[in-house]
Amino acid sequence: MRTPKAIENNRLKPALLGTASALVFAMSGASAPAFAQDVIVVTAQKREQSILDVPAAVSAVSAEQLENAGVSRLEDLASSFPNVYLNTDNSLRTTTITIRGISSNPNNPGVDQGVGVFVDGVYQSRPTTINTNVYDLERVEVIRGPQGALYGKNTIAGAVNLISKLPGDESGVEGAVNIGNYDALSLFGAADIVLNDAVKARFSVSSQRRDGFTENAVTGSDLDDVDALSARFAVVLQPTDALRLIWRGDMAEDRSNMGSSEILNNGVLAGSPLADAAPADRIVVNDYDTVQDRDLWGTSLQADLTLGAGVLTSLTAYRDYQWYNAADNDFTALNQLRSGIGEDQHQISQELRFTSNVGESFDYLFGGYFLKEELSTVSNAVIGPDLGLYAAETPVDIFADLETTSYAVFAQGNYRFNDQFGVTAAIRWSKDEKEVTHSSIGDPFGALLPTSPERLVSREDSEWTPSVSLNWTPTEDALVYASYSRGYKSGGYNAFSITPTDDAEYDPEFVNNYEIGAKSSFADGAVYVSAAAFLLKYSDLQVNQLVNVGGVPTFTTSNAAKAESWGLEFEGSWRPVDTVRLGLAYGYLNGEFDDFQNATSSGDDYSGNKLTEAPAHTLSLNGDFRQPLTGAIDLVAHADMSYRSKLYFNPANNPDYVQDGVALANMRAGFAATDDSWSVVMWVRNLTDKDYAVSRSAGVIIPGQQIQSLGAPRTWGVELRGRF
Repeated sequence: MRTPKAIENNRLKPALLGTASALVFAMSGASAPAFAQDVIVVTAQKREQSILDVPAAVSAVSAEQLENAGVSRLEDLASSFPNVYLNTDNSLRTTTITIRGISSNPNNPGVDQGVGVFVDGVYQSRPTTINTNVYDLERVEVIRGPQGALYGKNTIAGAVNLISKLPGDESGVEGAVNIGNYDALSLFGAADIVLNDAVKARFSVSSQRRDGFTENAVTGSDLDDVDALSARFAVVLQPTDALRLIWRGDMAEDRSNMGSSEILNNGVLAGSPLADAAPADRIVVNDYDTVQDRDLWGTSLQADLTLGAGVLTSLTAYRDYQWYNAADNDFTALNQLRSGIGEDQHQISQELRFTSNVGESFDYLFGGYFLKEELSTVSNAVIGPDLGLYAAETPVDIFADLETTSYAVFAQGNYRFNDQFGVTAAIRWSKDEKEVTHSSIGDPFGALLPTSPERLVSREDSEWTPSVSLNWTPTEDALVYASYSRGYKSGGYNAFSITPTDDAEYDPEFVNNYEIGAKSSFADGAVYVSAAAFLLKYSDLQVNQLVNVGGVPTFTTSNAAKAESWGLEFEGSWRPVDTVRLGLAYGYLNGEFDDFQNATSSGDDYSGNKLTEAPAHTLSLNGDFRQPLTGAIDLVAHADMSYRSKLYFNPANNPDYVQDGVALANMRAGFAATDDSWSVVMWVRNLTDKDYAVSRSAGVIIPGQQIQSLGAPRTWGVELRGRF
């Protein structure tokens, strides 16, 4: 059994900096883990382990990698790992993470995620909170495949762990200024305060501002801009050698006007003065500007008590957010329809687990989990006079109060028959109780939405989710495994589609995952390779669609009977010399609906169609270079390229709503002090200024209209960083 080494923090040695700047995420500048043996430490199985001890497809990226790559927001990670696609849709709310072909539409607050996102071990219940500034992180981990045994419900496709930095051993400050085109200005500052070995604290703040990529020709406003402020802290107390307390807190305020849509096809308005002239000119003609306001905060207390046989950990957390958005739904200068969603959510969670010491032949962990979530939401639409129904603006509202209570117990054991062969087994029992109170206030004549009195619906689900893997370690630095795992995504209600005669209820979703994999590090840590082959078989797959019901855009949720996804993944890193790091990541995916009959109210059959936002090929190539110029100054450079093949934006596989293969390139180059006390770097993203869609769909008001959202154009700037 390998014992993980502590992560090296010495910034005075260029050779170690060369090792630390590995495999950076594809679109953002990174794409796979840091591969030097002294930094491959992950907590994917809720204990610190070498990545070579984890019998699963895990990737990890360190703080240095994020910095070298210039990652600042979640959308920078869009094509980070093999068979992983992250799409923010240029929005703070509609963040979709797709792993191995499985994702979920996050628009409806009654629908759970398919990928679990955890910040410092705390589950983020709603995707509305995910797309925030990425700053002051110690590590990002992505675990592909269902993680129901250790992480629980709604990790049916995988899990993402974001781990923030803790205070260091010495007091100090650091900061960064980033200036770019579109009048972009980003500021970052952090301070470590070390009173003694028992009391330490870290405080950090990040501000991001940027003009919009899109102009509204009617109002003159910039859309798709950035206006965000975030802060976090961590206080570490160690009153005794056996007890450590970590109190964390964070907040974020965002007033970015993101989410505007270009007209891809003008439909019946083609050739009229109301038609949008060009589908990719980043000019829209809307009578109403897109609005997105979000405020969130949270705090947690982690207590680690070291006992003779292991560590008892308690993690108590509270999270809260408010959200409001509104957008033009006819996408023209006409005042026909606009809509938005308001949300007010809070959750409290408690996890208690015991993690044994690593034994010669056996080690284990077990624990329990509780989550209570309350969410009040309203879907508001305003019917404009240009729709021809009413002489003045007329609002309609759908109200839903959702309450979710979750309980779980879990356990995992690792048994080693000898130095080479072992087995890892885990199991979890989960129970989810959901309750929705629904009502609506329709328009006066009920032309688009009738008024409905309050109605209470509730359901309860409980499931067992096991996993098991057979492990072979032919050498100390190699692992071969074969595994099975089962995932579970709870059932629920499509909160905005409930009517007096229809509960809009859907069933749980399940997956069985079969996987074989291998990973190894050799040449004294200069080379790392990992590969995996997988087969996922889904039943009752939950599929969300936006359809036009009586002229009103309505989200519906149904259970596709069966879906299957299989593929291959490869990640590799090579450090030929201390000054150069090269990385590659590739994924192949074949995902389709096996049986999806009656997919729409008109009886369409989507059986055999490809899964949405699931490209068959994902590839990233990247490299880092650091060469001393003098005794005090180094030349630093980074370049990366990512490619993803054609993907479909809806399960109908409509050829109008497809994005063909896209290749993107990013570069960074500059100078840094040998001791990393300062750096000056020039950077450029989307080097070739490629136009590509991050969403395409049918309009909901204008017949024949088609809309799209575009990815970021070429951006460039300079970054100054200092540490003291």
